[in-house]
Amino acid sequence: MKHTRLLIVVLAAWASMSSCEKMKDLEFINVANFGLDNLGFTKSVVRMSIAYYNPNGFNLKLKEADFDLFLNDVKVGHSSQDTLIYIPAKDTFYFPVKMEVDMSNVFKNALTALVSKEVTIKASGKCKVGKGGVFLPFPIKCETKQQLGLF
Repeated sequence: MKHTRLLIVVLAAWASMSSCEKMKDLEFINVANFGLDNLGFTKSVVRMSIAYYNPNGFNLKLKEADFDLFLNDVKVGHSSQDTLIYIPAKDTFYFPVKMEVDMSNVFKNALTALVSKEVTIKASGKCKVGKGGVFLPFPIKCETKQQLGLF
């Protein structure tokens, strides 16, 4: 009877440890579907989707994202999202973002962006990623160069 209990405890411990695989970092893919919902001289509303790949063999959930948006290293906006997003295992997912942008900082970059014909878009901040009701902080760090096809 003692050996049976010990065997059950060992098997339960082994099963719980093997299911707690170390989570790999989500991999930034790109910024997609960049668009303007409202264009103004002082503030504009921008929407985009940030694509990430989940290299883990298990599903995750993302919540409480809080980050800043930069154009050519100048902060132009901030976003706080409280939407719960389902992240499929070993697949790409899109994180929809909508934020107000301070146009005075965008205008500071306008001449440089037009001369160089591309702009560097960065997002930096944090969110919570987890599964089974346990959420851990995860950094948001992504950067991409966007070609400007104005001329």
